[in-house]
Amino acid sequence: MLDSNWELINGPPAHHIEQLNAANTINVLEALVTYLISHNKPDQLPYAPNEMALRELHRCGTLFLLDKPGEYREVPVQVANVQTGQVLYQAPPPEDVPKLVAEFFEELIKIWHSGDALDAAAFALWRINWIHPFKNGNGRTARAFCYACLNARLGVMLPGTTTVIDQIMLTRPEYEAAIRVADQAAAGDPNARDLAQMKTYLNGLLQIQIASIPTP
Repeated sequence: MLDSNWELINGPPAHHIEQLNAANTINVLEALVTYLISHNKPDQLPYAPNEMALRELHRCGTLFLLDKPGEYREVPVQVANVQTGQVLYQAPPPEDVPKLVAEFFEELIKIWHSGDALDAAAFALWRINWIHPFKNGNGRTARAFCYACLNARLGVMLPGTTTVIDQIMLTRPEYEAAIRVADQAAAGDPNARDLAQMKTYLNGLLQIQIASIPTP
């Protein structure tokens, strides 16, 4: 999804940079997954992506668009409807971001070992969007990190011509609906997790990607 709210540049040149950055992000993502699964042993799970990976994926996706790509925000942010201006979500205050990110990775590691690849990916996709750790580019970073979790936890860089990342942007209403379900649960209880809809949604996209793998 192309944006029109960058710090350094906007309009067609910015959109061209976004597309170049997206291609570069995929390369970095694949390198990350290759690195993580290269440490895999028969009796152990692959490594999970860490905070450095999160910040690098953001840096790649927002290079030449933001003044401080890869750095956490220092200002409040909110998600609003582009057409109406209605505020859909108010992110946590900027001073809470480092603590929330640290807690995110602690919880991710627990899910990494207690759940499956879709559990890890669903949690990552929702929670990064919930924290909104960066000034802009949070959605694309969350999707890239989610896909890195999915591939790394499976122990393979998934083939297929229609990737989960591609499909998320083609099914945005379902994507946003799953996020809102999880948001509402956490609003009632900060420790509550309602990710069943997100997991089901991602599983459907994964099956489409698998079906798109060219046959020999």
